[in-house]
Amino acid sequence: MAIKQFTFDMSLQEVFVRFGYELYRGDKNWIPPLRKELSMQLSPEFYFYQKPGNSHRHFLAMAGNDVVGRVSALVNHDLQDKDGTPVGTVGFFECINEYTVAQELLNSATRWLHEVMKIDRIWGPMNFDIWHSYRFMTKGFDQNLFYGEPYNPPYYPEFFKRFGFITKQEWDSVEITGRDILEKMISRGKERFKLLVDRGYRFELFDMNQFEEEMRKLHVVMTKSFSGFLGFTPVPFEELKRLFARSRYAFHPRFFVLVYNETNTLAGFAAAFLELSDAIRSMNGQDGSFAQLKFIYKRNQVSRINFYIGGVTPEELARNTGLGRAGFYYVINQMLNEGFETLLLTLRLKGNFAHGLLGKNAPVPQREYSLYELNR
Repeated sequence: MAIKQFTFDMSLQEVFVRFGYELYRGDKNWIPPLRKELSMQLSPEFYFYQKPGNSHRHFLAMAGNDVVGRVSALVNHDLQDKDGTPVGTVGFFECINEYTVAQELLNSATRWLHEVMKIDRIWGPMNFDIWHSYRFMTKGFDQNLFYGEPYNPPYYPEFFKRFGFITKQEWDSVEITGRDILEKMISRGKERFKLLVDRGYRFELFDMNQFEEEMRKLHVVMTKSFSGFLGFTPVPFEELKRLFARSRYAFHPRFFVLVYNETNTLAGFAAAFLELSDAIRSMNGQDGSFAQLKFIYKRNQVSRINFYIGGVTPEELARNTGLGRAGFYYVINQMLNEGFETLLLTLRLKGNFAHGLLGKNAPVPQREYSLYELNR
């Protein structure tokens, strides 16, 4: 077995991208990412490579002429652990079910980070930052994936742990069906919502007709709300706008709210999206006219809603107003009013207050995920 490494090489880049599609061929649960998006993330024009101090190296494991694995080693200059230690990451990891292949790939990536970049703390899997793909699925492989959910063969986490990685942080997701149980879950939030409205809070729907202006507001409030998250790094406005623009077909005009407090300060937001896994899966990584027609057909059959993101600024949290619970109520109530009765609460940090939003009616999460750490 040989390891090829590269930074920017169009021919190897195509091989790198293609391997993922070959590995998951026949897996009906996998949601193929758009090839154009993956290729763009590996090209010199991608924002990550433009930032001073950032660096990377891609690795391909070859058995003769066949690709059997891939991984990237990435240095985000802004990425630090909570103790201030610089962190490198390994991402884009894909591998056949053979530990020796994973071992060679991870050896190559972590050695480059340690010896060349002088990075001793390594997280994975993480592609660039927390704004893009990261984490392994560790439970829930039999579930119907939601779009944006980490997905991988069950042996990936075992390979990482065998190599020496330990669990850094864990998340989970839960799927809930039924109007009665959802109404019970949001009952406390309903009281909080009414109280805040009486105090002068405004819950304003995201205006898609003012997308640029609304995105600038969202960029500010998301940056503040997420600043305490493990692995947080600032994301440029243009990249955040691009990510949301990609998801525009998942937007529902009544499920995305910006919240202003009584002083007219933007204090938080909450958003749920149409769950488009079947629509995206039907495109099979393509974006031509036929693929788009299949996407539109499947989009019209959506029955699940994904409550994916929400946030409250540190200043608002310090006031202990319960805005998070009120925002959760507002969006879920809108969802019920639109006739949807299946809700996904996704990628919740274990131990985070978000678990408390469901109260005693919460079912057991069906999916779990982990981010891993290695110290050289």
